[in-house]
Amino acid sequence: MKAFKKVLSITLALMLAGLALLVPVAAATDVPLVVVQGFAAVPLVKNAGTDQEVAVFPPENLGTDGMIADLTTAVLTGFIEYGAKGADWAAFGKRVLPIVENMLDDIAYNTDGTPVNDNVTHETYDEPMSAYSEEEQKTIFTAFGLKYAKQYNSDLVYAFGYDWRESPIDCAEDLNDFIKYVKARTGSSKVNVVAISQGSAVTLAYLSAFGGSDINNLVFASPAWQGTSLAGDAFTGNINPDIYAYENFLVGMSDGSATTHIMAVILSSFATNEEFTEEYFFFLQDAVKGMKPQIYEEIIVGMLAGMPGLWCLVPADYYDAAKAFLFPEGVDANLLAKIDAYNEIQRNAKAVVEEAEADGMKFGIVCGYNRQIAPINESLNTSDMVVDTKYASGGATCAPYLSAFDDWNGSYTQAKKDGHYHVSWDYKVDASTCMFPEQTWFIKNLQHVGYGAYETDGTCDIVMWLLSMDDQHTVFTDKENYPQFSLYNTYKRFTKGINVDTSLGDVDHDYLITTKDARAALKIAAGLVEMPEDEDKQIIIDANEDGEISTDDARFILCWAAGIPTDELY
Repeated sequence: MKAFKKVLSITLALMLAGLALLVPVAAATDVPLVVVQGFAAVPLVKNAGTDQEVAVFPPENLGTDGMIADLTTAVLTGFIEYGAKGADWAAFGKRVLPIVENMLDDIAYNTDGTPVNDNVTHETYDEPMSAYSEEEQKTIFTAFGLKYAKQYNSDLVYAFGYDWRESPIDCAEDLNDFIKYVKARTGSSKVNVVAISQGSAVTLAYLSAFGGSDINNLVFASPAWQGTSLAGDAFTGNINPDIYAYENFLVGMSDGSATTHIMAVILSSFATNEEFTEEYFFFLQDAVKGMKPQIYEEIIVGMLAGMPGLWCLVPADYYDAAKAFLFPEGVDANLLAKIDAYNEIQRNAKAVVEEAEADGMKFGIVCGYNRQIAPINESLNTSDMVVDTKYASGGATCAPYLSAFDDWNGSYTQAKKDGHYHVSWDYKVDASTCMFPEQTWFIKNLQHVGYGAYETDGTCDIVMWLLSMDDQHTVFTDKENYPQFSLYNTYKRFTKGINVDTSLGDVDHDYLITTKDARAALKIAAGLVEMPEDEDKQIIIDANEDGEISTDDARFILCWAAGIPTDELY
């Protein structure tokens, strides 16, 4: 990392000197894009630049060195000892956990916030997209880079990688160097930035330290700038898998492809089978409970809790409890200084962004909802499967997963009355409580960083639109194409902006869900009444959101009108 910074600084100085001899630095015709990648998107390598260089995360030798075989053997042997020693999970853990520790050994951190091995760094990409192979481009530059290159040209697209274990504040210094490098190389006075997942935390730290004068347009995509309950729960010991949340998660995974759909259906059928659940799932819960002390002592505290980069994923409302749980005797002063510094930035995020906007930067957030958060406990938070929607959006009020405000009965009142309507048509999200309610967009059913590049599904379009801003866009700038709420239809693979101010199932648009709406939907499904031409009205009728208007939609609406849970209809 130090070598990279030195080379980058020298290169930057030479380029600036050369440009000064030619012409003054002028804005490029098209603004270059810097993609700030997400958690673990960049490989970590050991002994970089030597004959012994090897990728340690993800492990390059996972299969070749027999780690998978070793882990499989340990699991089988552990189960034998577990039974032989009278259901002793400690015996199982002694077999399995050392294999896991071996996998993480090279990237582990001490509890004082320093790496165990100082010869581990990350890959760097200082060339534009055009310098890489097509396969490398897909891996390194993400859907946004690919789309941007297609819209402008690949010489304008750069990717910033970082060591996700480090404090976002340290990574922000490198991002500042990288942005200046891209500006000098392209001759542009500013850059556009799309920050993905954990990359949003790094970018927020950058804004706090360096402001927004070097950034033209900034988009947070599926951002973790306010953390995620996954990290919060893991760091506060709230680990207790729930069968219902587990099934929801599997269902959410099933729309990725035909293969994942088949596997998810099979696993879901097992998960909901009463005998299977009692015999095996509760066994899994017992296993987690039995090994939990070892997992925390040897893995989480012993190897991971000292990573400042993981602490940036802990939401502010978990932060104090997490420190007390993981370090009951107190946090090491060096680590505490690092994690407190970012926590302060996280808590003051609104002011940080507003100050950057005052420097001329335009800003937008795009996040997903209507996905079950990864099921490490009983939480039914709506999310993009990795980051809770309330954290990604900077404070949206959200109904629990598979629920809606007031069961669609039309009595919900927007939390903050600001003169604009910020409630989603499905009564699941109220954006009025966001930090930036008029600069935050939501895509229903969007998986974490699940944006399509070459496909025509439209999930990337809103980000590209925001990256093209000449003036600050809001959710009212182009309500026809980019309203605050969009639907990604997982059946037909398209994204459609929903520009209505009523709720799903309100067929007659009287702001109530009644049996009258169910009858109207049934008549339309049966062909007795003509289908409305307006696509938004069609989506309101499509209550089960399968892309078709059928009698199933009438059944859903009838259940909502009668106050009957619809879980069994899914």
